This record gives sequence, C-alpha cells and structure tokens, in this order.
Amino acid sequence: MGSSVRRDLVFAALGLALAAAYYAAADALPTSLLADGVGAGGIPKLLAVALALLSMLLGMRSLLAGTAATGVDAGIGPHLRALGIAGLGFAYVAAAPTLGYPLAVALLVAAATLYYGAPLRAPVLVYAVGCAAVLWLVFARMLGVALPAGAWARLLGG
Repeated sequence: MGSSVRRDLVFAALGLALAAAYYAAADALPTSLLADGVGAGGIPKLLAVALALLSMLLGMRSLLAGTAATGVDAGIGPHLRALGIAGLGFAYVAAAPTLGYPLAVALLVAAATLYYGAPLRAPVLVYAVGCAAVLWLVFARMLGVALPAGAWARLLGG
C-alpha cells in the first residue's frame, strides 16, 4: 500500500470522525418553539452527512485506484488546508453562544477570507460585517430563526 493510499485512508477516517463530531454537535442544538421541521441543526447535519459521504468516497477511491485520483502525489498540504476550514467551522460553533451570532459570523467570514489569502485590509472587515448583517437579517428577521445573542448581550440586559 503506497503512502498516498495510506494518507488518503487516514484523512478519510479523520473526515468520518469529524463528520460524526459535527453531527453530534448539530444534534445537541436547542430546539426553538419557532423551529420548523428542519430545525436549527438541519443544515449543519446535512453538512456532516456530506462530509461523511465525501470521506467515504475518498477512502473507496483510494482503495480502488491505489493512488490519488490525479495520479500526482500533491502532499499533505491540501488535506491540511481542508482541515483548517473545518477548524474554522468548529471555532464558530464553539464561539457563537458566547460571542453571539452576528459577531461570530463576522469573525468566521473574516478568518476564512484571510485564510484563503486575502490581505488584512479594510475591505475584508467591511465584507465580513456585511455578510454577518445580511445573514442575520435573513435568518433572524425574515425567517424568524432564534440565533444566539451572546454573553455580551445578556450583560447589557438584552
């Protein structure tokens, strides 16, 4: 078994473990009285299932082909980059209850933008705040989804 096959199998197993943890975290989200049939955890659960399916596909492809699909050993870099994005998602899930939805989303968008190579300049911050505002308007105001207010809002009496 080649090193690329072993590496792909390791990352497939890590992806499955990450998907299971993400699904469990999504399943533990509180249910709102305003929740619909999908609930607050619906999209995160769907993402966890997609990650699990893609991880299984990676493992099967690696076992069947014996090498990476491209035939080129690209190294561990792309896998680590993908894990970095998953890490940002986990950081968001952990921070949202404390920071509140708008601030946590703004930080997530800014971190992802910087992670993909954008320089730290004012447009990144404007983009992050704008995305957070639009998402808050869509989910909180238009769809009526209860979003975490954060500890700071409770301290201010909100």
